[in-house]
Amino acid sequence: MLTIEDFLAKYKTYSDEELYGIYNDAANYSGDARTALEMVINEKGGQEALVKRLEEKIVIENEKARIGNEAVKFGLEGVDAAFLKNTTSSSLLSREEVNRIIETNVARAELQVEDKKVNADTIAKSLLGCGLASVVGGAFASLQLLYFGATSALMVMGTALICYGIVKLVTKKSYNNSAVLLSSFAAFIVAHLLAGLALSIFGYLG
Repeated sequence: MLTIEDFLAKYKTYSDEELYGIYNDAANYSGDARTALEMVINEKGGQEALVKRLEEKIVIENEKARIGNEAVKFGLEGVDAAFLKNTTSSSLLSREEVNRIIETNVARAELQVEDKKVNADTIAKSLLGCGLASVVGGAFASLQLLYFGATSALMVMGTALICYGIVKLVTKKSYNNSAVLLSSFAAFIVAHLLAGLALSIFGYLG
């Protein structure tokens, strides 16, 4: 059975959020646990100080989210990090932290823009990926028909994931890119056409 000393050692490692969560649920804890919790909270300034720290943390996190969202928004519009650093300020965060948030989120926005970009290289790689995905996906779908005589929803989903995965691997872009999405869909259709052809040639082998 845990003693007060055990609970003290445990609670002293807890964050303010964890302590507040236990405090709100204290009625479900033993007397020793509640006593140890009160002692730890008092060591950290008491209940009011705990609540105040949590409220301040929420305000700071909201400020970080505000700056991050603005950086992503303007980054998607092509605004660079240097401009945003010069035009963004905060009364809650240090200049270094503001700059770090801007750099991180503008870089994220730039990756999103690059991911959606369709150029000659993307089209060429999408076609290559489509071809490879059609063959691999067709082989997978063919095995289903030849040995099971039908395809389940799970297997159809598997074929779709194979086609998308191969196109994504070749292009290094996600489904947010229209060329990748179209190539994956085309590969999925071709894969099932190849499976139907294989069934008509070899017949059911299961």
